[in-house]
Amino acid sequence: MKYTKSEFLDYITENDVKFVKLTFCDFLGRQRNISVLSSQLDDAFENGVAIDSWSLTGVGGVDLKLKPVSSLLSVLPWRPHAGRVVSVFCNIYNMDGTPYACDPMNMLETEVQKLGALGLKAQVATECEFYVFKEDTGDKLEPFDSADYCACSPYDKCENLRRDVIVSLEDMGLKPISSHHERGKGQNEVDFESADPCASARNFMMFKTAVKNVCALNGTVASFMPKPMSGYPGSGMHIAVTLSGKNSDEATKAFAEGVLRRYKEITCFANPTDNSYRRLRRDYKITYDPERKAAMRIFGNNVIQLRTPDSTCNIFAVLALIFAAGREGIEQKLKLRATGEYTEHMFNSIEESVEFAQKSDWLRAQFPSVFDDVLDTMKKRYLTEQSFNTDKELFDFLLDI
Repeated sequence: MKYTKSEFLDYITENDVKFVKLTFCDFLGRQRNISVLSSQLDDAFENGVAIDSWSLTGVGGVDLKLKPVSSLLSVLPWRPHAGRVVSVFCNIYNMDGTPYACDPMNMLETEVQKLGALGLKAQVATECEFYVFKEDTGDKLEPFDSADYCACSPYDKCENLRRDVIVSLEDMGLKPISSHHERGKGQNEVDFESADPCASARNFMMFKTAVKNVCALNGTVASFMPKPMSGYPGSGMHIAVTLSGKNSDEATKAFAEGVLRRYKEITCFANPTDNSYRRLRRDYKITYDPERKAAMRIFGNNVIQLRTPDSTCNIFAVLALIFAAGREGIEQKLKLRATGEYTEHMFNSIEESVEFAQKSDWLRAQFPSVFDDVLDTMKKRYLTEQSFNTDKELFDFLLDI
């Protein structure tokens, strides 16, 4: 349910909510929050709650503030029912009360509005893969089961975990449509129905939180790393964008070509860890094609599916970039290349991806004041990732993604 501010405040009072997590996502894809007492919520709506820009970009020095968006409320069902805890996603503002230009959620909202000005509406659906591991297995990773694709119980020991995740998501007001065991041992997938872009991004972030908390309560550990173990299938996040409205058939083709043209520029945000490239390994071609190693697939009813992003990303920022590139394609009336036509493969590492992105004037224009800070933070994480010798060491370092 989408709450107005007054309905939100009424819900807090009527349901004995004690704490409210003011939630946002940093540029490296990690969910962040500040907890406030429910008694302070009215002030948070009016004046905001201060944060340091370090929590967003990895580089400090600029004071910002969070203001909750009442329509993005989620109940946290794994927390106590007495003195409940809820989460609400926030927009980020400058201290003078003006919207922060590089707030990924604001960027996405702006791009959706610009697309609407062209007479088009977008819906977004995600398919999300993750692994479940046994807890406390020493210096090696041990998957929770040995099942494979679409396995059934008792071989699929993750079935009950997925059920608990689905129930939790429904309690939070989210709408998953299916789940199954994936190809890897202990690997799972949950798919979501289409929603407006900001709601879909919020749903994805809360989905990750639900999975991690449900697994923790069941004595297991969930990981959204793209390649947590050598020799096992990688975990991706497929993003499906559906366009409707004015000349939507032609617009979809131009949108797709716009995204393909900017695909390599977007990659360091869609795949922001070096572990991401252990999954990609230059296997994916920057083209659209029915084959699974194409970066994009196009289906009937104006559906564009992007196959290379992974769950380490800031999905608000990635969707904003996708819509900016697609809108550019529509405005410039680009012609969609032939099926299977391509010129380049993906990158070998985040280092290559960042070096390519640094040369992009288009990408720099999307993040006018934080571009260098964000890319420098990606580089620092890349250097740290390179220092680990085993999958378990890297896993422990990246456990928060």
